[in-house]
Amino acid sequence: MIKYGPKWVLERIGYQVVRTQERSPFKAMQYLCLGSQFPVIFDVGAHHGHVSLLFRRLFPQSVVYAFEPFPASFEILKRNTSVDPKIKAFNFGFSDTEGAKPFSINASSATNSLLETDARGKEAWGKDLLETEQRVSLPFTTVDLFLAKMNIKAIDILKLDVQGAEFQILRGARASIAASLCRLVYSEIIIQPTYRGQKDLHEVLQIFNELGFELHNFYDLSCTNNGKLRQLDAIFTSKEAASSATT
Repeated sequence: MIKYGPKWVLERIGYQVVRTQERSPFKAMQYLCLGSQFPVIFDVGAHHGHVSLLFRRLFPQSVVYAFEPFPASFEILKRNTSVDPKIKAFNFGFSDTEGAKPFSINASSATNSLLETDARGKEAWGKDLLETEQRVSLPFTTVDLFLAKMNIKAIDILKLDVQGAEFQILRGARASIAASLCRLVYSEIIIQPTYRGQKDLHEVLQIFNELGFELHNFYDLSCTNNGKLRQLDAIFTSKEAASSATT
């Protein structure tokens, strides 16, 4: 029954959901990016670099740009990825504007976020994860500004794991998205109240649709002990980029 939680929501807002044999989001991305000879991958919220390293194994011709604003996590990221010159690590994050922003440092660094922790978060995730130890000012920029500065022509995969702040990043990528420079988004979506200001599932789907993306599939559903869906990952593909690739 748990598997059909998102299905009910999707059908309520006009989506059709069908079963596929596809189980791994990484296999899906390999298939969806077959036409990209030298993929450019952004690992936003790279934490300690494990996903960056996985991307490089699965896409041997890729260049991975890994972004982590929290200095302690960045040092581990840099150390873990130093063996691979095609992983470029940056000690800042992305948001909707450029400049220093308050950032929550939580009990578990994997839960650090631009958003403040929701007091209800422990109901879904338990203790010793989301408790905020301090708020610090850290540097952020936008995807649009970074692409222009680095003269990057397109992003083949934009991976977002930023603890509820995904749509601040998407707002800062609007020009790039409008120009069809972002072809695929692989994003975490938190369902249960975890951060203040996070979006509900139906809002997430609506925003991606308005930005010109279509849902490819859901992956890695995570549930609470009593069976409530609390988090999932999703792949969205650019309608415009897909259309231009076939013309």
